Amino acid sequence: MDLNNVFKNNEKWIKDRLDNDAEYFEKLGQGQNPELLFIGCSDSRVTAEELMGLGPGDVFVHRNIANMVVGTDANGMSVVNYAVTHLKVNHVVVCGHYACGGVKAAMQSADLGVLNGWLRNIRDVYRMHHNELNSIKDEEKNTIV
Repeated sequence: MDLNNVFKNNEKWIKDRLDNDAEYFEKLGQGQNPELLFIGCSDSRVTAEELMGLGPGDVFVHRNIANMVVGTDANGMSVVNYAVTHLKVNHVVVCGHYACGGVKAAMQSADLGVLNGWLRNIRDVYRMHHNELNSIKDEEKNTIV
């Protein structure tokens, strides 16, 4: 990936927005009032707004490895608190996805370094329910043997 292209793409994105609406950034700068807090995975294959057909200002987004909401995560709890208390969102969606690398990594016994602590909750669920989870014959169809 050429970072020069990233910066050129950003300049084009800004120009496109301003060509469509000369006050685009001024309007966004007036604040936000989203109805929805979306908590999802950091997966790079799709943006949260895109998968819901929403745009800037429509949704408050928090993403992390394996789309987790953990009470000991100060960052995640701050996002939830801010969204509910200050932005007054009406809905909170925690969205997972198929083939999540974070979840799959948590189900392995490998040492994942700094991720060990983060994925502990998933590892605990897997440890307690490994027989049932391992009996899934086809992950695509979620059928149990």
